[in-house]
Amino acid sequence: MTEPRAAQTSVKYLSPEGAIEPTGTWSLASRAGDFVFVAGMRGIDPATNELVTGDENRIRQAFRNMEHIASSEGAKLGDAVRLTVYVTDMNRYRPIVNQVQAELWSGGPFPPRTILEVSALNQDDIFEVEGTFYAPV
Repeated sequence: MTEPRAAQTSVKYLSPEGAIEPTGTWSLASRAGDFVFVAGMRGIDPATNELVTGDENRIRQAFRNMEHIASSEGAKLGDAVRLTVYVTDMNRYRPIVNQVQAELWSGGPFPPRTILEVSALNQDDIFEVEGTFYAPV
């Protein structure tokens, strides 16, 4: 005989004030229990919903967009437990990603990260980052 299943944790979908606007049928993030899952963020200025100019600025803005959403649930960048990064040119953008991430994480420690080169991103963008954060309720 099996034990009764514990109460289900409901999923909460997130769209905090000051965040970018989703461009399709997706949510910016979700919370399930003590974890926040942030969708792929790109270097979009939340004030205009347009891509920022400059490679480094765009990469930094994408991380900041992810940080803004995570912080709405009480998480900091240091609470990231997993990152996935997408770039359209590994040789060109990986060094910039490393530089920006080192700056934003104040030199470490750094969360586990996978970086993938892809042939294209939405709006011909160069970079996208998604993250999972530990944010106890």
